[in-house]
Amino acid sequence: MGIAAFTTLQAQDVEKGAMAKRMTDSMTVRLSLTAEQVPKVQAINEDFAAKAAAIKSEGGDRLSKGKKIKAANGERDKALKGVLTDEQFSEYKANKKENKAEMKQRLRNRKQR
Repeated sequence: MGIAAFTTLQAQDVEKGAMAKRMTDSMTVRLSLTAEQVPKVQAINEDFAAKAAAIKSEGGDRLSKGKKIKAANGERDKALKGVLTDEQFSEYKANKKENKAEMKQRLRNRKQR
C-alpha cells in the first residue's frame, strides 16, 4: 500500500513538472523569452503547477476549486509581470484571453452533442 501511494505521488510530481515545462516551452516561443527570463518563468510555472495540482487533489466542489485556481493564476500573473517586458506581458494576456475563448467554445460544442 505504501508503494502505491509513493508511486502515485511520484507520478503527480512528474505530471506537475511536465505541465510546467509545456507552459514554459510555449511561452518561450510565443513571447520570445530571453535566456535570462526562461529559468525565472520556469520557476513561476513550476510553483503554479504545484499549487494547481494540490488544489485539484483536495476535496471540495468544482466552484471552490475553480476560485482557488483562479487566485493561484492571479499570483502567477503578478510574478510574471515582474519578469516579462510590458510587450511580452501584453502578448501573454492576449494569448490567455484567446485560450479562454477556445476552451469556452469546446465546452459549448460538448454540450451540444
